[in-house]
Amino acid sequence: MDFLIHSHTHFLKSDELYDREKPYSLRFTPPEGFPRANIKLEKRDIHVHDIREKKENLEFQKDGLAVLDFESKMTYQDYDDEDVVKNVFLKEVSNLLKHFLGAQHVQVFEHTVRKRHEIFPISTGEPYRYNQPTSIAHVDTTVGWALAMAQQLNPKFNTDIKNHRVQCVNFWKPLTGPVKDWPLAMCKPDSINPESELEPCDLVYPDYVVENRQVYFSNRQRWLYLSDQMPNEAWIFLQSDTNPTVNPVAHTAFPCPNMRHGNVLPRESIEVRALVYYGGFEERIEE
Repeated sequence: MDFLIHSHTHFLKSDELYDREKPYSLRFTPPEGFPRANIKLEKRDIHVHDIREKKENLEFQKDGLAVLDFESKMTYQDYDDEDVVKNVFLKEVSNLLKHFLGAQHVQVFEHTVRKRHEIFPISTGEPYRYNQPTSIAHVDTTVGWALAMAQQLNPKFNTDIKNHRVQCVNFWKPLTGPVKDWPLAMCKPDSINPESELEPCDLVYPDYVVENRQVYFSNRQRWLYLSDQMPNEAWIFLQSDTNPTVNPVAHTAFPCPNMRHGNVLPRESIEVRALVYYGGFEERIEE
């Protein structure tokens, strides 16, 4: 039986403005009179299919996403220790991705811990201690941005990197479970048209820019989630690929109807973004 949740999330609103201006969001306070963002959103209803009973049917090479069993040496408290995260957890993730994907080299370049504030999505008016769930459908990177990042991180291997396949992959898992609060929804790549439904967007920080992709809503899109996800279950999903025939996986957090009934712990999770290389690193690399 295909269990459905009726929920909602936010999408980029179609606007002629984007024929003239690239969508952007400044992650700092701009000079007076300069708009902080030109992104216009709309809330749309989505139907999210629970793949709990069919998770083994997902194949990364075909679907761009998979659910993997993942046992870590980390304790819950360890995720607040940046040194332990870097020296233990990120190495575990890198090794998992390398062996699961059959890659020559995996390079983690970012990780984020999210712990939902009890009143989210209502703003507290103050900066949150932790990042909050993202309730906007998006793809983390573009192919061009990911390839530029790969070359920036590996100047010695620039020429060789260009001649081999490079992917940007996201690893996501909860810190506590089962997740019943703001789980992650994935859009099946074969149900989205990148040419018409994905819009490159700049997230501008004081000293760097991330180019991601915002999503236009379509009734054709098919959204999936894993009910009651536990800390030993990890999503692996593709964000960009130099193979032009492969679509990325749009994703978003979404509110579950049952979260309104109390006794639901706020979601806590960690995500890791990594560059995956299938060649170009023939010289020995220290893992």
